[in-house]
Amino acid sequence: MKLTVYFDGTFWFALVEHVNRKGQYKVFRYPFGKEPKDSDIWNFIAKKLPSLIKKYDHIKTSSHADSIPQPKKMNPKRMQRVLNKSKKQSAVSTKAQAEMQKLHEALKKEKKSQSKEKRQALKQYKYQLKQEKRHQKRQGH
Repeated sequence: MKLTVYFDGTFWFALVEHVNRKGQYKVFRYPFGKEPKDSDIWNFIAKKLPSLIKKYDHIKTSSHADSIPQPKKMNPKRMQRVLNKSKKQSAVSTKAQAEMQKLHEALKKEKKSQSKEKRQALKQYKYQLKQEKRHQKRQGH
């Protein structure tokens, strides 16, 4: 799991990249708003992150973790150089952007199907009421 806190020009965001139990690569973006303190970040990790992971775990994506390199043990000086280099780069990688786009599309599709089902149920309910009303009128009550 990798957590990156970055400033996009207006707000501070946390970008969480992780591999779930099924081996799927998942990416979440969480807005902090103003600059977060360490306590805000720890609070996010302890309380909100598990619920986010659980919430989006049922959504299927096509990316698998086999293309993600596993971190090896690294020389401390090299690690420091890599960290400094990654600080200069933009926080959101292309792969993370693609995964967030897939997640957004999947959520949009799911919400659309739910609203369609709700609309159909309401239509069926109104039809039943209308039929019942017609039946009552024919009986003369």
